[in-house]
Amino acid sequence: MSIRTLMLPLLLLLPLASQAQQADAPPEQDAAVVELDAVQDVGTLQAELAKVEAERQRLADELANTVDHAEVEQLNRQNLALRDRLSAMEQVADNNQAEQQRKWFIIGGATVAGSLILGWLLAQLGGRRKRNEWLN
Repeated sequence: MSIRTLMLPLLLLLPLASQAQQADAPPEQDAAVVELDAVQDVGTLQAELAKVEAERQRLADELANTVDHAEVEQLNRQNLALRDRLSAMEQVADNNQAEQQRKWFIIGGATVAGSLILGWLLAQLGGRRKRNEWLN
């Protein structure tokens, strides 16, 4: 015979034995069992409360991070807008500087050309002097 066949009748008798003990138990033990169950329920409820509190704290932290994340996103968008604006302003400044350089180059070239023409005209108006006048 196997161990299982021997254990089967014992396993069937165990629930009957526990029922018999409960029926024979005095009312004082029933109150103790009820109190023990209440203590276990309180412990279970406290454990659940701790879990719920931890979950609440995690969600509060996540919400705070979401708010921070939204602020970071807004600052990133603002930063990109300011960089675009700076780039446009630098381009305008470069164009203005190039325009000013062209303007002053034209003014300088006109001054040189005018000076050459004026010098040539004055040389023509003054007449020719002979070289020997310099020698006297």
